[in-house]
Amino acid sequence: MNVTQRYHFCPNDGFPLIEIHGATLCSVEHADAAIGGQQVVDASIHDGYLYLMLANFARIPLTCPCCAGRLHLRDMPLERLSQLLTGRYVEGFRHGEWVSQDDPQDRHPIFAIQFSGEEDVSARTIQVHLSSVEGIIEHQTA
Repeated sequence: MNVTQRYHFCPNDGFPLIEIHGATLCSVEHADAAIGGQQVVDASIHDGYLYLMLANFARIPLTCPCCAGRLHLRDMPLERLSQLLTGRYVEGFRHGEWVSQDDPQDRHPIFAIQFSGEEDVSARTIQVHLSSVEGIIEHQTA
């Protein structure tokens, strides 16, 4: 049995469903309500995790799409990514599937956050684990 079969998807848009405080929600609807269209005003690293602070005081941790741990990028240190994202706006979301190289292959949904910018859309899109969406902290004041 592959891992993907444990996830359910929103019948309206096909995005993965998540659970927040016991309620089942569409991941994109939750993310859009919390951070959609918001500007990244700060980015900081705590315990190896990159957190984005948005203009509405929401925070989102960026997690690795394969393991839900710390985001590890081959081409860029987290400090550089935080500099690149600060000042950009959250423009949209996509979803897909992460597939391991193992046999049998482990599979699970991933969530992608698209930021504003002039680069190609793939260069300004960050893929994260669904735990990033589940970990959004809304309206923090500091």
